[in-house]
Amino acid sequence: MTKHQPNRKRPIRKTARFTAAELAEIKHQRLEAGYNQFSAFARYRLFNSAMFDVSLIDGNAMLPRIRRVGDQLNQITRAVNLTGTVSKKQVGAVKELVGQLSKVLKEHLLQDAEFEASLARSLARSLNPSSKK
Repeated sequence: MTKHQPNRKRPIRKTARFTAAELAEIKHQRLEAGYNQFSAFARYRLFNSAMFDVSLIDGNAMLPRIRRVGDQLNQITRAVNLTGTVSKKQVGAVKELVGQLSKVLKEHLLQDAEFEASLARSLARSLNPSSKK
């Protein structure tokens, strides 16, 4: 694919969202590659970058665990709403359930961090093909 073909129209638009840090990194890479326009750089990278296989996080594996915690929280909430009082036992149970939910989410975020690190390594390899790390 050449950088420019006269009278070429591109009627299809795709949108992506980035964090400020991601956008800064993209801008750095775009300028380093010698592109002034984001769309030209994006097309170049999409067509010319190495493809790599990623395993996406299976949210369905977490869903039963989250649902169990949510069901128990709902039962406690219902009891509190019916009686109009909160016992120490209920407060302790809520704390325990929030801890369980936090653990599930931290496991998910850890997997996400591993994915992000893998993605960063793959991008680094595609920018510097001589690197075998």
